[in-house]
Amino acid sequence: MANTDDLDEYDAGLELRLKKEYADVFQIFRFCVVTDEATYLCNELEIDCVPHAAYLLFELSMVDVWVWDRNRPTRIIPRAHVFTTGDVTVEQLRGDDGELEKSLPKNVLEQLRTQLEIETPTDEDADSSSSEAPEAPEAGTGLESTDDAAGAPPEN
Repeated sequence: MANTDDLDEYDAGLELRLKKEYADVFQIFRFCVVTDEATYLCNELEIDCVPHAAYLLFELSMVDVWVWDRNRPTRIIPRAHVFTTGDVTVEQLRGDDGELEKSLPKNVLEQLRTQLEIETPTDEDADSSSSEAPEAPEAGTGLESTDDAAGAPPEN
């Protein structure tokens, strides 16, 4: 049991040092970028978004980067290039108005609509599809309909 307590104490010490370092360096960066994988502080940021049929791929290019990771030998790196399909949150910590907008991708919704070729159904399509009963998914296929919000994890 003592070994487990020692390991927990060591982890708590690493976490405390990381939080103190974050508080010390936070003021020298322009952007805070949060992804599912990590939190970054950086001075230059460029984001591109590539829509795919099932997801959006975000490509982040950062310069003068501090990475929230207690296991890295050094957290400050000159450049980072990150790809993620998860959520990306960007906060402008300091700088001129409009600086954040320059870093964000342009026309993402238009790109996504073009990629997915979203079309509104015509009256003729609606009439022909309403006469047919929809097929019920087979049990156990994971295709069952739910009233949960899209993308919400199932409750256990």
